[in-house]
Amino acid sequence: MVTNSNMTSVLARHSLYRGIYSRVAQQLGVDRSYVSRVANGQRRSAKVEQALLKEIKRIEKLGRK
Repeated sequence: MVTNSNMTSVLARHSLYRGIYSRVAQQLGVDRSYVSRVANGQRRSAKVEQALLKEIKRIEKLGRK
């Protein structure tokens, strides 16, 4: 069962992910669309993949507080 507090928590966590491609692109000096294509499996880049994983871990850490 989804309660109001659970829904608020889920939505708050979701909002932390907004802009992740842009943040990673800015960090690496690449285009946001390139980060999106790597994330969707259309392209391969170890550097972008690592940056995405790092950003996701950062977001998850923020969400636990």
